[in-house]
Amino acid sequence: METLITFGLGAGTVLIVIGVVAVFKLVKQVKALKQATVDIGNTMTQEIQHLHHRIDDTERTLNSAIDSRLDRLETKITREYRQVLKG
Repeated sequence: METLITFGLGAGTVLIVIGVVAVFKLVKQVKALKQATVDIGNTMTQEIQHLHHRIDDTERTLNSAIDSRLDRLETKITREYRQVLKG
């Protein structure tokens, strides 16, 4: 009887220690996952901002090129219009 109680207490103690170790490992993993999630969020935010800057730069470049071409076309049309009027 005493042997059974001693065995039960010993087995229970081992199970409790294993449970505590498992809980600490899980807590450590959860903290690591939280940090990884924060890092991924920060990286995504930076990449999105970088993408917006690239889009803005491309848009400015295209608008500048279009404005330049339109100015040339306007100058050419105006010059030809004047020649037609002079006749």
